[in-house]
Amino acid sequence: MREELLKGLSEEQIARLKDCKNQEEILKAAKEEGLELTDEQLEAASGGSACGDGTKCPKCGSEDTEIIDENFYCNPIYKCNSCNCTWTDRSKTVK
Repeated sequence: MREELLKGLSEEQIARLKDCKNQEEILKAAKEEGLELTDEQLEAASGGSACGDGTKCPKCGSEDTEIIDENFYCNPIYKCNSCNCTWTDRSKTVK
């Protein structure tokens, strides 16, 4: 986790975010804590956007996904190997 991106959060909040298994759990925990995380903080708390960690396709729900472009303006492009759609973390736009 890139600790510098989580400055301003308490030790307890950081520990709670580190215990989460995926970005959905992090968002839920942050909401319960009354926090609004930036995209960068969310990525830091989740250890990055590596697939294979439960990243699900927004179209079909499959976890058989991969990152096809890591450097797309710091917003990786994902591809579902089940239905071939693509999306990004920020837009969740399915193509």
